[in-house]
Amino acid sequence: MALRLQNVCCRYGGDGPVQVTAVQDINLTVEQGEIVGLVGHTGSGKSTLAQLICGLIAADDGEIWLDDVCLTGRKKPRAAVLVQHVGMVFQYPEHQLFAETVAQELAYGPENLGWPPKKIQQAVQELAERLGLSGQLESSPYQLSGGEKRKVALASVLIMQPPLLLLDEPFVGLDALARQDFLQLLLTWQQANNSTIICISHDIDLLASFCQRLVVLQGGRLRLDKPVREAFNEVELLEQCGVRLPLARRAVLAARARGWQLSADALTLAEAAQALQARKVGAGLKVGEKIGR
Repeated sequence: MALRLQNVCCRYGGDGPVQVTAVQDINLTVEQGEIVGLVGHTGSGKSTLAQLICGLIAADDGEIWLDDVCLTGRKKPRAAVLVQHVGMVFQYPEHQLFAETVAQELAYGPENLGWPPKKIQQAVQELAERLGLSGQLESSPYQLSGGEKRKVALASVLIMQPPLLLLDEPFVGLDALARQDFLQLLLTWQQANNSTIICISHDIDLLASFCQRLVVLQGGRLRLDKPVREAFNEVELLEQCGVRLPLARRAVLAARARGWQLSADALTLAEAAQALQARKVGAGLKVGEKIGR
């Protein structure tokens, strides 16, 4: 499902004396199956843009399309139609969890769409097993760990099989192992369904490891939209927008500044290690020897 934003603007404050433009003249196209990282300094408009796409707030100007479904204007789709096209997982899972049990949480959306009970039960069981939640189906979501709450919030959205999934800071509060586990769940689901993911996160290193494109906002405006490797070459622009480079890219650039002949496009620590190893081999060094200028 292709997403198209055309000259989208959103302002807070109405006609009052204090009016804030959250996003201004955004033009953006995301094709089906793409994984896009949405970044920017606090207050850049990231969350507002995500809520516009989900239909949670209305745009003041411009149009937002999901294929041939328009999310703006007088004939906006009903919520029951919209949730079948786009889903959103919020930064704090507590903000979207409310049912007494995990099973009821997962079943809520399908029940409101009129799915047959047998189909709902089967979908809940299958998704819970896939996400490792089978043992918690009768538990209260509020009694689960932070990582499990995130899984439940994600499952309550994935059960609807939305072609477009938006994630607002999905990795906050998770340790390294939990982040990798959560990421693998997302990628497995995305590949199985050829779905589109737009991920808002300050975890640049994690975004660099799985996103195909990077979209950068500053002051509500779109400042950069490029494939992820090309985007991280825009060092000065990213710095102006308050976006840091991935740790691996910073390490390689620091080494290059010292005269080491390394490839500058490493995005992950594994790629940086490979570049260093290639430099050692090229310099005829043995493992353990130091690289000089």
